[in-house]
Parts: sequence; structure tokens; C-alpha cells
Amino acid sequence: MIKILFFGMIADKVGKQSTTLQGDMMLGDVIKAVGCADIKPLLIAVNQEQVTDMSIIIKAGDEVALMPPFSGG
Repeated sequence: MIKILFFGMIADKVGKQSTTLQGDMMLGDVIKAVGCADIKPLLIAVNQEQVTDMSIIIKAGDEVALMPPFSGG
């Protein structure tokens, strides 16, 4: 099972803070499956490491965090 975490306005858009998906899939497919393909810009972390390659394979046991860009100072 893949755990998906949503933060900030992304959690507001999807209406929850987390969900799960079954099976292995490419990161781009994960983003589409949870309804976030149209959100730009989108920060993505897989197992707490930021990634940009949508073709990496997300496997059972992985955690994907979807976040809006951070700002501040």
C-alpha cells in the first residue's frame, strides 16, 4: 500500500490529509490518481526526499507527500 499525504491548500482541494493506493505505479500516475495533476506548482517528496522525476516507480510501503511551495523568511 502506498501512503499519500496532503498538506496546505492541496489538502483543502482534495478534502483530506491522507489516503492510500494499492500496487506499484509511476509517480505521475499517483499524482493523477489522487486528483492533483492540475495543481502547479507542486512540491513532491517520496520517503521524505524531494523529487521531480514523474517516471520513478512508487512501490508498496512508500510514502508520497504533496505540498504547495513554501514561502516566508
